[in-house]
Amino acid sequence: MSWKRKTTGPRSTAERPLPRSVARLFPAPEASADPLSRWIVPALLIGAVAGLGAVALFGLLHLGTELLLENIAGFRPYRTSAEGGFRELVPSERPWAVPLVAAGGALLATAFAVWLAPEARGHGTDSAIAAAHHDPSGMRGRTTVVKLVASALTLGSGGSGGTEGPAAQISAAFGSVIARRTGMSRRQARTALVIGLASGVGAIFQAPLGGALLGAELLYRREMDARVLPKALLAACSGWLVFGACYGFAPVLGRHSADGPGFGAGDFVLIAVTGLLCGLAGRLYTGAFYAVHLRTEDRVRSVPARIAAPAAAALLVGVLGLLVPGVLGTGYGLMEALTDRELVAGLPVLMLLAIPLAKIAGTALTVGSGGSGGIFGPCMVVGAGTGALAWRLGEALHLPSAGPLPYVVVGMAACLGPVANAPLGVLVMATEMVADASLLGPGMLAVLCASAVTGRTTLYRSQLERRPRETAEEQDEATESRSGTAHTPNPVPVPAAARPPVREPGPPPEPKPTPATTNGTTMAAAGSTTDPVADPAAGPVAGPAVPPAAQPSSSAPACAPD
Repeated sequence: MSWKRKTTGPRSTAERPLPRSVARLFPAPEASADPLSRWIVPALLIGAVAGLGAVALFGLLHLGTELLLENIAGFRPYRTSAEGGFRELVPSERPWAVPLVAAGGALLATAFAVWLAPEARGHGTDSAIAAAHHDPSGMRGRTTVVKLVASALTLGSGGSGGTEGPAAQISAAFGSVIARRTGMSRRQARTALVIGLASGVGAIFQAPLGGALLGAELLYRREMDARVLPKALLAACSGWLVFGACYGFAPVLGRHSADGPGFGAGDFVLIAVTGLLCGLAGRLYTGAFYAVHLRTEDRVRSVPARIAAPAAAALLVGVLGLLVPGVLGTGYGLMEALTDRELVAGLPVLMLLAIPLAKIAGTALTVGSGGSGGIFGPCMVVGAGTGALAWRLGEALHLPSAGPLPYVVVGMAACLGPVANAPLGVLVMATEMVADASLLGPGMLAVLCASAVTGRTTLYRSQLERRPRETAEEQDEATESRSGTAHTPNPVPVPAAARPPVREPGPPPEPKPTPATTNGTTMAAAGSTTDPVADPAAGPVAGPAVPPAAQPSSSAPACAPD
């Protein structure tokens, strides 16, 4: 018996148009320019749906962590202020159960993803970027549900990964489905996918401005698609409002008062050093992840092996998480813990050094082997650990006059921004996570120093180097949509013979002399290119000479000269 659904007609939305009253609220597929007014409703809708997806991901992850990691394994990781109040690490009462729970969760999550939507494996942001470039309206709706459940199982059981990858892929798939259902063109579908990605990441991190900037930066390595920014801002604010209505509007890492008199000369020197160290950490993080990921893709090909590889890697991650804090789960609670002066001062230097290295190894094993999770957030955790280490070393030299908070925040931005090719969006997002815009200046210094170290290293290999030529040529559409002028793409050329004569402004041209005659033969004027036919009985004719093929015979009477 066949279980395939039989269709009686085409599924193309272009053949099933929306009602006229609804279609007016969406961009017209045949329009060459999309005014912002036609994107208000789609952007708000995509942002709201992405916000609901972030709410579901956050709730399922919290439920999975409480059920699997805390109740069964007895391990209570750090928790952020946004997760119900900051909580410090509580060691496991049953340490032997932690690796088993992590492996079991990875096994279930990977089997679920391979069965229903194999594209939900691994990190989701790169998949969303690839879809935006190649098939923006082709993401399947089931990807959202599969990615949601698989990520909650993987991270909730102790796998090392981030929430932004699942949030990005889930919300981008929402945008792709809405674009397909409303019959948007390819260019419009790409915009819908990108603003969905931006709103999902902005909602899960409670950073709408950073999410919108990230959507404009993330598709290309050397350029920024500023045309999507107004629409991404609308969608990101919508998603942020929906997420905040469910879980509050407090910053992810809480609000922190100033710790110290402020920045001095020693602080800026140490901030620059922090940027350099974070650049090295970013390169190491990217290299370790792709070393595991590419080796797994090359050697693990059968379905049973693809399911077993993340489970085997989760066993190692579980053991590593018992030794170093912040490895299990997202690690976002550790980032907030590292902003506390007393806690950082009480940790051994070797432990501070081990935190970023262990998070690099744990994320490479979890996500690189095919587990479902993000690689965006863990890179911020690596940067936070590197910044705390730099502060601790500088404290021994009496360099910093402030606490570790500025170094943790600029470390987050400097480690991730350059390798993600989104320095501005990541920097703004990091400051939004602590609600302190005064760190933008030090953050820019650290990001610039880190960029000098990372070079052309990229965390997302689906990014294009620059906007394609055909996409760059559409840049005038934004200007035309703002000015209200129409744009006619690819005008059909009119043959020169069919064009009406165009008269130049000014006085009428003087009549040209007629061809001179010599011994009854018409002589053509030099340099003539037109071909009027002379009538022997018409009298004097002004104009250019007749070509030789059309000249009258020598027996015809010559025209009288003027």
